[in-house]
Amino acid sequence: MSIRVVTYNIHSGVGVDGKQSYKRIGEFLAERKVDVVLLQEMDTRPAERDGDQDIKDLCADHFVQLVSSPALASEHGWYGNAVLTRFPVSFNQTIDVTHAGRQPRNIQEVIVQTPSGPLHLLNAHKGLKRIERSAQFEKLSSHLRRLEMGQAAPLLVGGDFNEWQIFSKLLRNVNRLLTPHPVGATFPTRWPIFGLDRLWSGPGMTVHSARVLKTPETRFFSDHYPIEADISFAARAA
Repeated sequence: MSIRVVTYNIHSGVGVDGKQSYKRIGEFLAERKVDVVLLQEMDTRPAERDGDQDIKDLCADHFVQLVSSPALASEHGWYGNAVLTRFPVSFNQTIDVTHAGRQPRNIQEVIVQTPSGPLHLLNAHKGLKRIERSAQFEKLSSHLRRLEMGQAAPLLVGGDFNEWQIFSKLLRNVNRLLTPHPVGATFPTRWPIFGLDRLWSGPGMTVHSARVLKTPETRFFSDHYPIEADISFAARAA
């Protein structure tokens, strides 16, 4: 069975056309028949909107659940990472990777139960400063080493890593542990020159295709283009 996965920094649902709409993003992902989405910059904090409706709009009667991983919270809502999924969720946790004095950041860890068996997901959004990214990449690498790759469920790591240098030393440890799937520039959508959004897979997974999803819609829906990948793996126990 092939599973379609997307990683997408949705910029709080605000497009480069100035329009805020989770509905158009959710409907687009549903039309693409996406099964799982790793979201960054999900934001339900604005008091003028209904956070439950924001989630419903993103689910678009297609995804069965949005799993939240807040980095910031207010009395009206939260901001951070999230996973949209058509499959049941068996595990979810948030790993804090905040660097002192910088905006809170986290890694979201989720396991979904697909028809092929469990799929392990890490959804990340790294910081803007190199010093914080360095610490955050080290925390990611340390967590990956603890997962005992090859024994756990097939793993996919994606998100907005804010690392624009192609040969960055920060990527080396992750590249040693996992298989990178370079797709090219994703930011900014008006003139993409930086490959900020990335995807890696672990042992036991086949990535049939991975691409920057450039369409007339994604040109305007966010300042980042999404990455879309079709994957498969053999059924195995959790």
